Amino acid sequence: MTNHDTLFLEALKASLTNTTVTWTTPLSSEEWQSIFDLAESHKVLPLIFHAVYSCPAASSLDAGLFAAMKRRTLTLTLNQVQRTAEFLKLYEKLAEEGITPLIIKGLICRELYPKPDLRISSDEDILVPDEEFEKAIEILKSCGMKVKGELTEGTSEAALISEKGSSYIELHRQLFTEDSKAYGELNAYFADCFDSKVSLNVQGTTVYTMEPGLHLFYLFCHAFKHFLHSGFGIRQVSDMIMFANAYGKYIDWATVLKNCKEIHADKFAVAIFTIGEKYLGF
Repeated sequence: MTNHDTLFLEALKASLTNTTVTWTTPLSSEEWQSIFDLAESHKVLPLIFHAVYSCPAASSLDAGLFAAMKRRTLTLTLNQVQRTAEFLKLYEKLAEEGITPLIIKGLICRELYPKPDLRISSDEDILVPDEEFEKAIEILKSCGMKVKGELTEGTSEAALISEKGSSYIELHRQLFTEDSKAYGELNAYFADCFDSKVSLNVQGTTVYTMEPGLHLFYLFCHAFKHFLHSGFGIRQVSDMIMFANAYGKYIDWATVLKNCKEIHADKFAVAIFTIGEKYLGF
């Protein structure tokens, strides 16, 4: 790894553990730019900037670049605050109408971070029972959301965006496309996820999600799918590490390992935790 790669991971670890870096050696403008470029590409700029802006080495940071990264961080963070508030209102509306949505990834992972709004999400994923899918779409549309693209008969998901463009929801009736030869069979692992759902309180709103072991396994499945097709970023690794750190004592690890072996992702899971142990405080 390059020096800026190492520094980037040090800053990310500091943010995940609610600390800041203590770098004292001045960095070149190119090194600072490379660190922030990495942060942007992995969608963790607020986490990185918060960890580095006050360290002694930050005195070597070009004033223009510092101001630009500060503005960008504030914008991303404030937008996240707004999206979270809007999403929770939509979730409450679904619940009021008798829908039972499970939140997947996004908000659930974000709440594990020391400063949740620094962990940005461009969208929120929710899973509803098959029979509630059409009703959920209509409720969200009545709240000012519009369906992106065209819905086809039997589709496993629908993307909805607010008229203002600030909220984006992916509504799922299945976590994986059923007719996919590569991933359709994974749905069987989550067939009973509503029976074992757990509740959380997020900013005064009761939300539901999958029980920790099943949710962590889903995070592995989702990352593994991206890994095989196009790759994935360090934010997904961070989510899995934060999730395991927070819920480890509640997780049936033997079952998680068995499931990973069955889908040939056990070595992938080991690699994730090795990265986490070496670089991110697992």
